[in-house]
Amino acid sequence: MHQKTTDLSKEYFKEQKNQIRITHDELLSKTKQLISKIKDTKSENSILKENIKNLNLKISELKLQLTKINTEIINKEKEISELKNMVLNSTNNKIPVKDKEEVKTRIKDLISRIDNHLEQHGSNESY
Repeated sequence: MHQKTTDLSKEYFKEQKNQIRITHDELLSKTKQLISKIKDTKSENSILKENIKNLNLKISELKLQLTKINTEIINKEKEISELKNMVLNSTNNKIPVKDKEEVKTRIKDLISRIDNHLEQHGSNESY
């Protein structure tokens, strides 16, 4: 009877040992999967950080372009104002018609250029 109990105990320990081995293998497999996911996530984070950096550079470039365009618009509006004042301040049409026509043409040209800049700026914002 003692032999039978010992055999049962041995069998029980074999089963337990086998169960531990299976559990250990499953745990090892899950650990490897987690490590792989962590590596993938780190790689993806690096790519995203680089993309953010590139986008920030692009935003800075666009801000500089916008500042330049706004400065050009201000200068053109100032020139238009000066030309208008010149036409308005002329007394009794003392400015020759040719000069008036050149001023009008210049004003129209400047207005057209400002409109083009504004349209380009508006279309750039949609991107």
